[in-house]
Amino acid sequence: MKTAEVNDSIIGQRCKSIFTGLMVTGVIEEIKIGEHTAEVKVRYDKPHQWGNVSYESDWSFGRLADEFGSLRHLEIIDNKYQTVKVIFSEPIEDIERMFTRDYANWQTVNLKEWIDNYETSRFTQINDRIAIITSEINMDCIKEWLTRNTPLQIIETLN
Repeated sequence: MKTAEVNDSIIGQRCKSIFTGLMVTGVIEEIKIGEHTAEVKVRYDKPHQWGNVSYESDWSFGRLADEFGSLRHLEIIDNKYQTVKVIFSEPIEDIERMFTRDYANWQTVNLKEWIDNYETSRFTQINDRIAIITSEINMDCIKEWLTRNTPLQIIETLN
């Protein structure tokens, strides 16, 4: 990705980026454009280990002057995916208790697993009440399920 392509419209997009020499996938959750660099924060689909540290997200950067940096390896993927930002009125940790209390009914242990079980769908938790959900074909079903079964504050379409 070029530094000139970094803008708010890429937030929520699925991407592949470089982490310790490996290409990994995730969702863009934040951008920063400074005097000398453009930066993109990617929340990985799964944590990646480097030494004794597990990384759930990291920043890719590019210098504005010459495009040097890890940002040049970042690529938007799956443009046909729909993306929503979900803000819950209760902490996600509290919502997930319904799965553990009634495992026989839900057959999953948390909200991420429930959403990820929808074909081509991914759940990425941003903080205790906010998540980004991407889906190629099931977004309408996911929105309907979330509306019926979780305490929502807002579902915002990002693309």
